[in-house]
Amino acid sequence: MSLSNKAQWVAVYTAPRHEKTVTDRIAEETGLETYLPMHRVLRKWSDRMKLVQVPLIPSYTFVKMAETNIYSVHNIQGVCGFVKFKNTGIAVIPEREMAALKQVADSEEAIHLHNTQQLKIGASVKITAGPFEGLFGTIVKDCHEGNFSIQISNLNLSLVMDIEADILQVTK
Repeated sequence: MSLSNKAQWVAVYTAPRHEKTVTDRIAEETGLETYLPMHRVLRKWSDRMKLVQVPLIPSYTFVKMAETNIYSVHNIQGVCGFVKFKNTGIAVIPEREMAALKQVADSEEAIHLHNTQQLKIGASVKITAGPFEGLFGTIVKDCHEGNFSIQISNLNLSLVMDIEADILQVTK
């Protein structure tokens, strides 16, 4: 799927550690809807430990835009480019995958990011109970039983969390 004149979600590469600044600049300078998924991690300094908010996907932010917005977004300071998929133009992220990303990022669950090019993806499943009820994803074969992956296929990324196997229903 490629970008059209209808507003669609795309992923933007940012300079390292500039995700928040770039997200804010895009929203302020273009007026477009943006989304930067964040999660809390425990960081250790020499004198203390602290929970801090960090981007869920380093060097990525998301923008809902049309093809006519490409140049205005690309010219924002800190934007390195757009995620492209198999040389077919800018990768469009379906609404369903963005909704799943938002639901996972808004949860309090521990999240680990894996590149799906390094994972063997198994059966398609649906979560039948708990805070993620109704989400679809895939079982990760090479991890211990109970790991569940929400795949964002156009980015080759998966968000992995521990889910009990008894609340997963195979869909295929």
